[in-house]
Amino acid sequence: MNKFSQELFSLFLESPKIDTHEHLLPPKQFRENPDILLSILERSYLSWILSGTTGKSSGLTREELLSRLKTIPASSFYRYLIRAFQFMYEFRENSLNRENWEGLSQQIRESYEKDDMIKKWLSGRLNIQKIILDRYWIVGDFQVDREIFSPVLRLDPFFFGYSREARDHDGQSPYFYADREGIQVETFSEYLSLIDHILQKGMREGISALKLAIAYDRGLSFKQVTRTKAEVAFYRKAGEETPEEIANFQDFIFHYSFQKAEELGLPVQIHTGPGKAFQTAPSLLGPILEEYRTVKVSLFHGGFPWVGEPGAMALFYPHLYLDLVWLPLLSPAFSRLALREWLETTGGARIMMGGDSWNVEGAVGSILFNLETMAQVLGEMVDTGYLSMNEAQEIGKMILWDNPREFFLPPQEK
Repeated sequence: MNKFSQELFSLFLESPKIDTHEHLLPPKQFRENPDILLSILERSYLSWILSGTTGKSSGLTREELLSRLKTIPASSFYRYLIRAFQFMYEFRENSLNRENWEGLSQQIRESYEKDDMIKKWLSGRLNIQKIILDRYWIVGDFQVDREIFSPVLRLDPFFFGYSREARDHDGQSPYFYADREGIQVETFSEYLSLIDHILQKGMREGISALKLAIAYDRGLSFKQVTRTKAEVAFYRKAGEETPEEIANFQDFIFHYSFQKAEELGLPVQIHTGPGKAFQTAPSLLGPILEEYRTVKVSLFHGGFPWVGEPGAMALFYPHLYLDLVWLPLLSPAFSRLALREWLETTGGARIMMGGDSWNVEGAVGSILFNLETMAQVLGEMVDTGYLSMNEAQEIGKMILWDNPREFFLPPQEK
């Protein structure tokens, strides 16, 4: 970093923040594991590159993991965790090995047993005032600590309600919620009422947004479909639905979700980029942005690797927000390229950032990568005279606080 970037990083580190996206699990889930360091690594993106899965535990032993780490020293899915360990535990090395494992693991365990990790590190050290929490593994449960968290409603399971046997990529079904609430669903009308029910419950319990990660299950092109066509899959016997019938059902549910978002004044967060057959470029959502111009939409992950698309789209859609979340972990180089383009096209408005992690260490490492991306890009813009230092500082405040506040809060609460 140049001197401007270093100064900006220090400022951003201390600045109030809204973290737009996390999946944080209860810290006790890690504390109770006999090998706490291994459990943290398993619930991180490191397992993705080591096992080729998408968010599932790698199931590797400590020795197997250490052996595989030697083959990926430059992976950003590895480096962000090392960055967190250095920041949180004064870890002095640049890699994990047999010699330093036990010492680091013991330090982590002592911290988990002594401290409220979320409040100490995320609220305290990183000055995060609010975390938008996506607990995708419990359909329709919004019970969170409101002092720091604000829940979202993950809609992915409702795209699979054409059958009680179908599941989304996280193994979830809308009927888990229906059965828990004692709601009977026999007709398509009752199914839509089920969606209305969970939306109303979410509104009563203060959800901040709707979240769609459906890109892990299918592409992001959603056509307008009549209700008559949509309900065909619903009335099929399980397993007899054709791909076209399932697509019609899901296209209808997507538009129904946006209509409800419009009606309820809820913003929508959408996963773009990595996903099913890479049919998940942000530009596929162009027709949706044209149609639902009063719905605030946040595109996640910079649409990696199509990071140039979100900035271009933001020029034409003032209701479109761009979220760096996860992009600095996917590729620090792409995140810097994306942010530079986004700053030039939006001026700094409508850009946000989040951590997208399951544990505190992952969140800390991810936020640090986000802040370093911001500091490097803005510092270079100051160094070349494109921006003044005051302008760079103000843009940092916009990304960390003003823009997400504008996105999530209704006008009367701002």
